[in-house]
Amino acid sequence: MDVAKLDYRSLIVFESVSRHLNAGLVANELGMSISSVSRHLGILRDIFQDVLFIRRAQGFVLTEKAIQVLPFIKQLLSGYKDLKHNHTQFNPLTAKGHFKIYAFNEFTYVINKVVNELILPQAPNLTFEIRTLSSDCVRAIEHGEIDFAVVYENFNDHKIISKMLSPTEELFLIAKAGHPVFNNALTLDNLCQYGYFALDNFNDLCSPLLAQMAKKQGKTLNITGATDNIAALSRHIIDTGSISMSCNVFTREFYDLISGIQTCTLPQELTEQLLGLINVGRTVGNYLIYSEINQSATHHWLKQQLFNAISDEWYQAMKPQ
Repeated sequence: MDVAKLDYRSLIVFESVSRHLNAGLVANELGMSISSVSRHLGILRDIFQDVLFIRRAQGFVLTEKAIQVLPFIKQLLSGYKDLKHNHTQFNPLTAKGHFKIYAFNEFTYVINKVVNELILPQAPNLTFEIRTLSSDCVRAIEHGEIDFAVVYENFNDHKIISKMLSPTEELFLIAKAGHPVFNNALTLDNLCQYGYFALDNFNDLCSPLLAQMAKKQGKTLNITGATDNIAALSRHIIDTGSISMSCNVFTREFYDLISGIQTCTLPQELTEQLLGLINVGRTVGNYLIYSEINQSATHHWLKQQLFNAISDEWYQAMKPQ
């Protein structure tokens, strides 16, 4: 066994393969080609004189030798991690990497703005894939297939790290400009007079909060439909006369640009009653989520940039215009 051939990149590949048991997932996590992963596996097999990972239909299986070696590999990587974090200086100008960021529809504009106006001027060699989140992303985050996601509070946090960007403090009514709902006090009785088109992110809630409250009080809310797209909701509101509701200030900013749509803040008492219906074990609000898989200095820097900038944009949007 010639350990002199053992390099840092091969150690990372060994550890990643031991977790994912899939060369494609390893390549995606480490930002390398599958052929490069295979090359490093070849180096490792030559060094340890063992196949290490046996290919099966369902993925790799660790050999007895790989199981014995894995704790030492992890220990070495831990030392590298400490050395990198404590004794190297990160320079965003020379940083490289490709990052996938997924978010609910309401956040994608702001994320693109932050990336293009703040992050890329500092780190021009980074590339990004920013997409609208339309399904549960937890497993993809755990496996490193998605680097970051911006979501609401209702997510499974197994192996997920979460940082709250901002709490939800206000709810906004959305309706066609001049809608009769605005002519009276915004009470539950008033709101239940009209059809309700929900802005729903793939069943983020079992039913709209307004419908849940109405049911508790023996009233009925006529739900006319649901969408996860704020542009589509605009058409439904204008064409059908339905009302809707959002907790997202970026959504309100968007609708304030549309002359045919009017928004207003719900009364504080009604807002508190509606938000009180959400019980998921964490503060109601918006979260940046990611996994511990990527421990690079670039990932750590980008995480802080995203968190600070999106949070700043949120609180700026909260200020009265």
